[in-house]
Amino acid sequence: MIITTSQKAAESVKSEARRIAQCWSLDYEERGKRPLRDFFSSGDSIAVLSGQDLCVHFNEEQQYTFHLSMAQLRLLRLSRGEEDHLISAVQSLYGSESQSITILDCTLGLGSDSIVMSYACPNALIVGVEASFPIWLSTSYGLSHFDHSDEQITRALRRINTIHSDFNDVLASKPDSSIDIIYFDPMFEVPVQESPQFKPLRGHTMESTITDIVIQEAQRVARLGIIIKERPFSNVFKQYPPHQWYGGKYSRIGYGVYKESIWSD
Repeated sequence: MIITTSQKAAESVKSEARRIAQCWSLDYEERGKRPLRDFFSSGDSIAVLSGQDLCVHFNEEQQYTFHLSMAQLRLLRLSRGEEDHLISAVQSLYGSESQSITILDCTLGLGSDSIVMSYACPNALIVGVEASFPIWLSTSYGLSHFDHSDEQITRALRRINTIHSDFNDVLASKPDSSIDIIYFDPMFEVPVQESPQFKPLRGHTMESTITDIVIQEAQRVARLGIIIKERPFSNVFKQYPPHQWYGGKYSRIGYGVYKESIWSD
């Protein structure tokens, strides 16, 4: 992967790009006045640092910069006291907003669900795991640098820690009952083709599948329970029927909750 800057970047931005390159063994290239297409000859994806934004260009047509995406609307609804199905699922496992809990988001992606959980559960320690390095880099940088006009949202972003890894490896490294809640959004078996936030990422995400081994490891590590986001008719819910379901009557997606107190009986 190559990292460079915008054409008229300040020296402080260039210095930050060089720091990122050194930290993650990336190739740093001086941008100068060169057009971005000149950097695609190597076939690598390109990270472009510009002020507080880090934009990943997968090719000349596909690019991704951190943004709140659908989380923005969900945060607005939460601020109005409206229900969010994911937060209802989380609260079904621990009950009190004042309680300090740990949440492992095994499929961080754009960070939307972790952002919503961090905003609604300010006492939660949230760690997001992302296997795709370019997506992890852009999301991680955005979470630590993006400033929202609402300070409460900015604080929610900063509370999220991230790991670049395969969640299978992360789960295998965790002791028994060491995480309160484990969350999976494995990308839908039947994709939502009209979903605009995923169009720039198509073909560049890491495949994640919920298998027997994943369920067994998650059950071992989770102290309170597991949440899986999928479509109601998905194979994962047919194979592993959840103990509780959170989603609208006509929702295309929902959240299956698996409670530790039930599977240990």
